[in-house]
Amino acid sequence: MVKAFLNPDGEKDFSANTYVLGKIGGSCLIIDLGMQSDELFAYVKKHYEKCSGILLTHAHFDHIRGVSAFLKRFPGKSIPVYLHPNDKALIDDPEQNASIMTGEKVRGNFVTLDIEDGETLDIKDFHIQVIHTPFHTKGSVCYLSNDDNALFTGDTLFKNSIGRSDLVVSEPEKIEPSLRKLLSLRDTLVVYPGHGPLSNLGAEKKNNPFLSSL
Repeated sequence: MVKAFLNPDGEKDFSANTYVLGKIGGSCLIIDLGMQSDELFAYVKKHYEKCSGILLTHAHFDHIRGVSAFLKRFPGKSIPVYLHPNDKALIDDPEQNASIMTGEKVRGNFVTLDIEDGETLDIKDFHIQVIHTPFHTKGSVCYLSNDDNALFTGDTLFKNSIGRSDLVVSEPEKIEPSLRKLLSLRDTLVVYPGHGPLSNLGAEKKNNPFLSSL
């Protein structure tokens, strides 16, 4: 199952959607972690035996801001954080992670494990496929969980739109090849984007002008 925290109400700072993946009572994975409230920690603590990993779709501040604080809530436990190596430099650089644009200076205090395009992450009982989709950032990825019929798209794909490609770490020339990777996936997948409401990949292929035009 997927628990969605969609731009959580009460957050004093702008944050991306955060998702918790896993069966209640077992282990879970967290996808993106920009929220800083206690709500996520309380939910995980109540419903799961452990957190087996944090998957980052990219390293902009609104997707990573809450990672360090969350990890500190589990002293003595090793929770791996997964990120494409092309985005590692963003973690501690407020200009590259875009936090400086909001007056913040976010510097993450955590280490990450490298992932690569086409890799399947076998984490506990989870099997997550990595799809490298650079353009919003050089290290942007989508995560595919076939077992949960879920595609976590970060800022690569939103409902009827896509992420920005005009930032300091963007690669606009890679929009088309990155989006074409998503066209090959099945229509029934539920799309869990980095911002905004959930969608369906079939609907995005039909209605999203950035996909339908390819």
